[in-house]
Amino acid sequence: MLARRLLLLLPLFLIAGCGGHDKSSSTAQVAQQRSAGSILAGSDEVPGAAPAPDLVPLPATAFRRPVARYRVYVGGRLRLMAGDVERLRAALAAGDRPAARAAWRSAYSHYLEVGAAYGAFGSLDQDIDGTPAGLRGGVRNRHFAGLHRIERGLWTGQPLAGLVGWANRLAADVKRLERLVPRITISPLDYATRAHEILEDAQIEQLTGESVPWSGEGVRGTAAALSGTAKVIGTLSPLLAGRGGALEPVEFGEARLRRALDQIRRAHGGQWPTLAQLRPRERELLDGDLGGLLEELSSVPGALETTQLQPTKAIPGSTK
Repeated sequence: MLARRLLLLLPLFLIAGCGGHDKSSSTAQVAQQRSAGSILAGSDEVPGAAPAPDLVPLPATAFRRPVARYRVYVGGRLRLMAGDVERLRAALAAGDRPAARAAWRSAYSHYLEVGAAYGAFGSLDQDIDGTPAGLRGGVRNRHFAGLHRIERGLWTGQPLAGLVGWANRLAADVKRLERLVPRITISPLDYATRAHEILEDAQIEQLTGESVPWSGEGVRGTAAALSGTAKVIGTLSPLLAGRGGALEPVEFGEARLRRALDQIRRAHGGQWPTLAQLRPRERELLDGDLGGLLEELSSVPGALETTQLQPTKAIPGSTK
């Protein structure tokens, strides 16, 4: 997941280095998007966050409770996902493609809601949510498995019986991850940074269709990423309170993006539209409000500066 994100960001860095994109034009574009999104959503203008003053660094121990709360949340999401995968296996075995697609959508949402722990999952993240990008032979590579191997089969008309084995493998990987979650270690720096990166990944991978080329479920994926972000911010809110005014604009941005997503869902009969089904004004609304929230989230790592920084450790036994 993270390696995929860095590969996608590289061309943007190269363009910036060649003078094709500057910071001032990017800031202006984000401001225009936020304004357009607010008008379409019928919301008030976002209260701006004042520049954060110099803050006393937080001790690393201050992050123990937020990470512990988050670890419990991850376990709950994975248990829900395990149930989704069981329904997926049953639907595939029964030859019921609509039911299998519905179960896949739910499993995918629950995994994306996990959000901030990807870096601690080691090779299991690739096994569960890896795309063929970067794999030799692409979709023919034997390491292309998990959710997106099944997604490809479900949306390209492949025989469902041939997907049962992949679903069995996915179920085993999810169960394995469930058992390992209590041993997840996330450093304070990683945890504070991921609050921004979850939705940045959604912007790069979900709304472009990069991660969901067959199902087109990028709007659903963005909504799940927002849920994961909100959970992380919720666990960090006691630390963010009083830290340079970073919390209120983030919460405002979360609420605004949630309203935009709810508005889009209602307009499509209560269902998440695929990327191809998004109307131009809906896409403008979604892009603008997501860009605005990312701008607010970018202040979170600085507001949560800590005195001790330890690298994220992959959970033991995560490499096959």
